[in-house]
Amino acid sequence: MYRPLPDGLTIKNSPIEGLGLFATVDIKKNSFIGVTHIRDEQFENKYIRTPLGGFYNHSNEPTVMRMVSDVLPKLKFGDSVDPNTSTKKIKDGKNDRENMFYNLHEKTDAKYMFMVAFKDIKAGQELTANYNLYTYPKTGVGLQMI
Repeated sequence: MYRPLPDGLTIKNSPIEGLGLFATVDIKKNSFIGVTHIRDEQFENKYIRTPLGGFYNHSNEPTVMRMVSDVLPKLKFGDSVDPNTSTKKIKDGKNDRENMFYNLHEKTDAKYMFMVAFKDIKAGQELTANYNLYTYPKTGVGLQMI
């Protein structure tokens, strides 16, 4: 059955801005959270946001970072990801793919964006990132990649 969010997450009112993304379970550092954006030139800022990507807020004290890939990650919620590794080879019988995962500043035009916890997140805590693709009314800031 399709579920727009992994079982460990929910959407509720945020003290930061509107609705936010919150953990319903403890999430360990370096855990894969899920795909947040898929590149499509026809959409605003050239990305379609997934339900997961539509509800996390910007914060100067982030709990997650955005990573990118040109290959759809085969990871599941909670799988371990090393955010310091920017190259990985996989064999699919046809070709080897190098540089599967990148940090955003290394590749700003990737096909997929996904979220990784870069610190432990407690159940009930809001998931936040130190960036945004869209202009926030409070700050008037557009695209940030910090």
